[in-house]
Amino acid sequence: MPSVAFYTLGCKVNFYDTEAIWQQFKEQGYEQVDFDSQTADVYLINTCTVTNTGDKKSRQIIRRAVRKNPDAIVAVTGCYAQTSPAEIMDIPGVDLVVGNQDRDKIIPFVNQIKETREPVNAVRNIMKNRVFEEMDVPDFADRTRAFLKIQDGCNNFCTFCIIPWARGLSRSRDSRSIITQANQLVEAGYKEIVLTGIHTGGYGDDLDNYDLSSLLWDLDKVDGLERIRISSIEASQIDERMLDVLNRSSKMCRHFHIPLQAGDDTVLKRMRRKYTTEQFYNKMGLIRQAMPDVAITTDVIVGFPGETHEMYRNGYDLMKAINFSEMHVFPYSKRTGTPAARMEDQVDDVVKNERVTELLALSDQMKLSYAEKFVGQVLEVIPEGRGDLAEGHLHGYSDNYIQLEFEGADHLVGQVCRVKMTKAGLHSSEGQLVRVMENGPQRAAL
Repeated sequence: MPSVAFYTLGCKVNFYDTEAIWQQFKEQGYEQVDFDSQTADVYLINTCTVTNTGDKKSRQIIRRAVRKNPDAIVAVTGCYAQTSPAEIMDIPGVDLVVGNQDRDKIIPFVNQIKETREPVNAVRNIMKNRVFEEMDVPDFADRTRAFLKIQDGCNNFCTFCIIPWARGLSRSRDSRSIITQANQLVEAGYKEIVLTGIHTGGYGDDLDNYDLSSLLWDLDKVDGLERIRISSIEASQIDERMLDVLNRSSKMCRHFHIPLQAGDDTVLKRMRRKYTTEQFYNKMGLIRQAMPDVAITTDVIVGFPGETHEMYRNGYDLMKAINFSEMHVFPYSKRTGTPAARMEDQVDDVVKNERVTELLALSDQMKLSYAEKFVGQVLEVIPEGRGDLAEGHLHGYSDNYIQLEFEGADHLVGQVCRVKMTKAGLHSSEGQLVRVMENGPQRAAL
């Protein structure tokens, strides 16, 4: 039986894409082996290019695959493959480069290379692509939450970001195909679906009279689906119709990841973000009105070119006022090929790191105080596996994204459990199992 090994770098969308490519290999009779500990006939590296470091790490992994089995076919896909195919083809031992389209042709290419041993560069201009690439994932090994990719590409062209060049313009998946896959996932025993994409909230921008709110109402009708989570959405994409969904759908998780990126209007403008701090702040208020106790997490870039101490302080004050439940904080790093990399007034690394440290401390403070609000309350948790706090404990996330550990048997993994929170913690809170909600098929225990 031929074997294939995968290595995925980067975001959740890449992990979804790798799962989808694995389905194709599985149908052709391949077995999947571990990238690090076993030798494979085919190595597939799904690359990331969001930072210069992403490129470098991708090259290291490609070289590692070549060294592991010089006779294997080494195939490279993903964002770095899309933007720099020639650079990858120059690495000795690479047989195939496919970008972020035509991935349904990977198996035919691999078969062709087996015959000819001639390397293939199959990357085409993704900016001309207007069609969502259909790739189904009916099951996820070792996961209790299913990811469902509904969109690809991005039309925003923020000045710090290379992704539109790697992923192309926004393309939405056909709604019927999404609903069909959602039903398959529920039949496979999944209770929670995480909608994912490169610019998930942009779903429907290229469709007539059908948008993300329409899709959420259609998913709301899927029998047996308990929870719908959106991986990330822009503040501007949460309009009146979306607020109505949040208010009335019982399946929407009380958690949104909404990237702020900077808390100062001058910096936002230089980033080419499409909102002001006031608009963002007001939108957070509307979301909390529609969905009380919602957890709002965010991304922040610190030390963007031209960010003065005063601009940074403005941001700090805004983040504190919004009171996020957690922040992912990144120091700005130059991405070759983006307008921001060519800007003057680059901020010193020492200053960036000081700001990152301060914002992470603020994030911890806000995260703990958010969790503390729920001590004594009963939350619905879907256990994902064994916990770290004590023997016989399980861990999982509540619908509002608090990680909870509680005593429970392995067969509860993947089931909806009602858990009373007894103690709030920064990384993990503690709780007590109240009862298990019985309905529909269950995921097998890990």
